[in-house]
Amino acid sequence: MPEPEDVTRTPLSLAAALSQLARNQPFLRLIVAFFLNGLANGIPATLFLYFVSARLQLPDMRGPLMFLYFLSAIAGVPLAAVAAKRLGKHRAWAIAMLAACAIFAAAPLLSAGALIPFALICAATGLLLGFDLAIPPSIQADVIDTDTAVSGDQRSGFYFAAWGLATKLSLALGVGIVFPLLGFFDFEPASGSQNNAAALFALAVIYAWIPIVLKLSAITLMWNFPLAEDTQKQLRARIRQS
Repeated sequence: MPEPEDVTRTPLSLAAALSQLARNQPFLRLIVAFFLNGLANGIPATLFLYFVSARLQLPDMRGPLMFLYFLSAIAGVPLAAVAAKRLGKHRAWAIAMLAACAIFAAAPLLSAGALIPFALICAATGLLLGFDLAIPPSIQADVIDTDTAVSGDQRSGFYFAAWGLATKLSLALGVGIVFPLLGFFDFEPASGSQNNAAALFALAVIYAWIPIVLKLSAITLMWNFPLAEDTQKQLRARIRQS
């Protein structure tokens, strides 16, 4: 795609830019949903090695299972593009998050040594991760057009800065939340440590069920998202005419 024309007319200070972002309601809904979903993905990413080693008792399979997960995510990107074209971006993303919740709900119920069931969970949720990677940035471009159509200015830089901050904050907060919670349940993360059944179950719940709650919150925000394909075409027409 070619670089878009820079139509900026009025440079903004940081305070004015933040005020402008706060008035863009579709952007606020999107970035909150993106943050919640990013936190939901960051928590299991933080605990993946501990879950496989301590809960499933499969330390030698940590690398292969992680490789399977990310390989599946690559395969999920073109699938996300097809689904977004047929269902609409926000609805395809919401359905993918809902499917990930349904699949991931079984993870805490797995017993030690459940390699094949967990490998299937990794493959399926990895495939759905492709939707998280592909669709939200595309919707972000749409909410930027909402601003441009109203203001006449191109303020993409401010939006991408906020997007990057939300990405980093969700990952950092995931680490800041899970380890104090595990400590509360006396989980010992050191390799070879013996943890009791309560600590291992707490690990499984934090790993899988807390992210489900976060994803369901993101789905609530995105299911009836106001920007659909027809609305986006109208925004682009207004921008071209300005």
